[in-house]
Amino acid sequence: MTRRFLRYIFFALLVLLFAGYFAFATFVFSPTESDYEADVSTLVPRGVDFFAAKSNLAEDFERVPRLAVQAELERTASWRAWLESPERAELEARHQIEAQLDELKAQIDALGVDPLDVFGGEELAIAGYFMGPTLEQADWAVYGRASWMGKLAVAALDHPGLAGLDQRGLAVTAEEGYMSLSGAGLPRPLHVARLQDVVILGTSRELVAKASELRARGGQESFGMSATYNDEIVQARRTSGRHDLELYIDWRTAIEKLQLSPRRPDPGSDMPLESILGRMFQLASVRTMAGTIGFDQGVVVDLHGELSSETMTPFQKTLYRQRGRESKVIVDELARLARPDTQVLAHLEVELGEFLTELYSSLEPAARQLIDETLRSTGQYNGTAAAIKELNTLFKGRIGLIMRPNDFPVNAEKDPPHNDVPVPAFALVLWTEGSERAHKRILELQKLVNDNQGRFGLQGRNGGRGVFINNLSGGFEAWEFWSPFIDGTGHIAVARNAELYFLSNSFQLVSDLLNRSNPLLDIERLSDRPEFNQLVSEALPASNLFLWLNPRTLSKTLRAFAERSALDEAKARIDWDLERAREEDRVLREQFPGKRRHQLDSETQRQLNEIVGPLLAVRERELLRERVPALKASYDRQLTYLEVCSVALLTVALDPKSFDLTLTAVTPLDPASD
Repeated sequence: MTRRFLRYIFFALLVLLFAGYFAFATFVFSPTESDYEADVSTLVPRGVDFFAAKSNLAEDFERVPRLAVQAELERTASWRAWLESPERAELEARHQIEAQLDELKAQIDALGVDPLDVFGGEELAIAGYFMGPTLEQADWAVYGRASWMGKLAVAALDHPGLAGLDQRGLAVTAEEGYMSLSGAGLPRPLHVARLQDVVILGTSRELVAKASELRARGGQESFGMSATYNDEIVQARRTSGRHDLELYIDWRTAIEKLQLSPRRPDPGSDMPLESILGRMFQLASVRTMAGTIGFDQGVVVDLHGELSSETMTPFQKTLYRQRGRESKVIVDELARLARPDTQVLAHLEVELGEFLTELYSSLEPAARQLIDETLRSTGQYNGTAAAIKELNTLFKGRIGLIMRPNDFPVNAEKDPPHNDVPVPAFALVLWTEGSERAHKRILELQKLVNDNQGRFGLQGRNGGRGVFINNLSGGFEAWEFWSPFIDGTGHIAVARNAELYFLSNSFQLVSDLLNRSNPLLDIERLSDRPEFNQLVSEALPASNLFLWLNPRTLSKTLRAFAERSALDEAKARIDWDLERAREEDRVLREQFPGKRRHQLDSETQRQLNEIVGPLLAVRERELLRERVPALKASYDRQLTYLEVCSVALLTVALDPKSFDLTLTAVTPLDPASD
């Protein structure tokens, strides 16, 4: 009897199990269904304006919203500086970011499950279209691989009453292949679909509905099957071997829809660096950008962009036609000259004449006129254009820059007089044509400056001669041009070897570079530094721009300059028209009752000027005392943020129709940045 009873129970359970399985498979989802085998990008249609994707997100978070590297990040000086900064306080007051994160964390804790365990922990992507001047107006869809809990949540939309969605004010409408949600305070309807283990959620009905069609066609005509994705994203991902962030943006559409300024960088900027960069490159020339960003011990960017040649200036077209220089050549010819503590090492492939013409054009009219008049007064040139044309024949289309701390020994008796502005020691490196004629002409130009010292603003001690020639070991000759207008060092030094011409603000740096040009000299070089060689191996094999940065040594120089920069900025921000008007109105009320500004006779105006002048000087000191400390603190914080990066290398390869860019910035997230 007992065995028969157990047999009945067994068969009853078996029937219930099968019935439950088929009921679950019919009304919810099949527990045995396979996963979507292809990349989620094959569910995204071609022609989207933007796309971003990241796999292995579960390893990037300790628990949403806390990052896996949060503990290391919080130990750095950069993060502590950010937490205590007024910029962070202002951002928090405006957007209540901490409150929103706390609320999100509380909601996650209440659920008792990590969102990435449910949706997107393995693979997550977002794609869409720009629809207006703000990102909130974009039409988008999120694609993520879901666990069984995620699948169950989507299946619950078929039974809104059972799930209690109607009680929350959510209306669910069944469409062909997807569900639509509205109400409950949603600013826009959301559309949801599930294709095997991939859940699609978005504001774009088109993107959500299109996913099913793309799956049925095996991903044909999808973004994931496009040449852009496979050539620029998949290839970079295979090379890196990391779970990088994948990116694509139709930049031309972004500029148009988001109403972004096309003049970035601005060639008309008052900042010399931005002005010349704006003449070399314009974001408006970019059509599309695609690539990857990795976060393995830092930031690693691998980016390809398509360019619109019709928007380029003649200079940009010439610049982009220049063939890139192999990294090995740059290392052998330039990096081996630099010390290991070099702050900046740069190499640019550009026609010198074209570059100098653009640099000259970016100057203020008064500065251009002064240069023109000075060159004409020598009797050798009829203007700047003629001088630039000759320089272009003497030097090759390459420019190098080496910059390091100016920690060379000081000799008060021999060094030129100079101010105390803290500056790095830098040297421009030019490649000569190598002919005897070119070397002879370069020497003649140095003598031309020597013969016209007054015209070029050169002077020695007590107004004496300001050009000196020094004989160095190895048979080299270095010329010094003394000028009180050269901050920090008071001179410019020039010298050359067989192929290279050096122009520096430090005679000792020139001497050092000439010594290092001897390959047999057993000394430490930047080219021997392991971090440098590692980054070079990860960079483009050839580039038009090669830029090495050592932020932690660079910041020391910049920090010494911060107080002066803060003082200059504080002075520039003073509205003297307003301050003078206030002081004049006050003085007129107190000492010249009944009289008004702009209605004064010459004698009263003279008296007013004599009174107001000292008052404005006092007012300037007051304003500087108020503003300089805050500005200096702001500069210090920016440098602290910079110091989170230990070393970085940027390489850019240009072509009239495209560009390639790699950037590796090493950010150890260690307390060494303190």
